[in-house]
Amino acid sequence: MTTADWALIISLVAAAISLASFVWNVWSKFIFPKPKVSVSLSMVTVVHPRGPPDPDPVRALRLSATNMGPAEVTLRSALIMFRRHWFSDKSYGLLNVLPRLPESTDYKAEYDDLGGGPFAGGLPKKIAIGETFSVYLVPDHETLARGDYQRVGFDDSFGRMHWAPRREIVAVLPAIRKACEKSGKNWRAPATP
Repeated sequence: MTTADWALIISLVAAAISLASFVWNVWSKFIFPKPKVSVSLSMVTVVHPRGPPDPDPVRALRLSATNMGPAEVTLRSALIMFRRHWFSDKSYGLLNVLPRLPESTDYKAEYDDLGGGPFAGGLPKKIAIGETFSVYLVPDHETLARGDYQRVGFDDSFGRMHWAPRREIVAVLPAIRKACEKSGKNWRAPATP
């Protein structure tokens, strides 16, 4: 083989590699982009701008999602994932969210009056790149206080699930249990099916 033959073979291989790279980039960026969503769970205190500081402040659990790109994503619902044993199947539950940021500590009245549920609080919600969306949960949530679940997060329109880091769940667990004890809820009781 001459030098011209080798140059032709190398050129053809380079063209094939660049074509494959171009097809992969178009496929992953434009045809089927998969956005990354960062999720966090925290206990927040609601501060209202009117009046003196409240001695019994309104607190709520905030589950937030930030779209890190490369495309818009639609969050469908807030989820909790259970796995009872290592080799058992995963089971999922929908979290009932408050319809909006709570304004009083009477969460039941706000939930009943404003129509809370798994699709309240603005869900499903389309979020653009860089946008953050939050839903609020009652702070004395017995299921979350029990701690027998693996993950808390959102699912999206692509069928993917995005979870809060386990360290955030563990960090907020004492505050949830304290809120349950303060409201008189027995979070140690076993869950009823």
